[in-house]
Amino acid sequence: MSDHPNVRTVNRMTQAIVDQDKDTLAEGFTDDFVFHLRGPYDRAGDHQGASGLIEVIGSLFEVTHGDVQLEQRFCVGLENWATEWEHAALGRNGKTLESDNAFVYRFEDGRIAEMWMFLGADPQRAADFFD
Repeated sequence: MSDHPNVRTVNRMTQAIVDQDKDTLAEGFTDDFVFHLRGPYDRAGDHQGASGLIEVIGSLFEVTHGDVQLEQRFCVGLENWATEWEHAALGRNGKTLESDNAFVYRFEDGRIAEMWMFLGADPQRAADFFD
């Protein structure tokens, strides 16, 4: 979407999360990184460090057995910030949950210090999907 360095970092970190590449994650996140997840998922809340992020996102991959389709709609960066919008489709036990997710990233010295994610799925559909 954009050639801004923050966008490149976001894209590299997204791939590292999917690949569970802890070395790349350690490079891209500050030591005191915080992941803030909001939306209809029982793991919503604030999570410390890259390990907290991997734990939460890993639980999504676990419950779906890896049936996760992500499509980045846009990602833009400016100064110490980036924002992203993606469409996700999760599959589980013959059910599909579609979600339009919003992200905001705060950077320090070229690394992600905070990440806010809003899981934009319909709450009732999410409850049915995760049950």
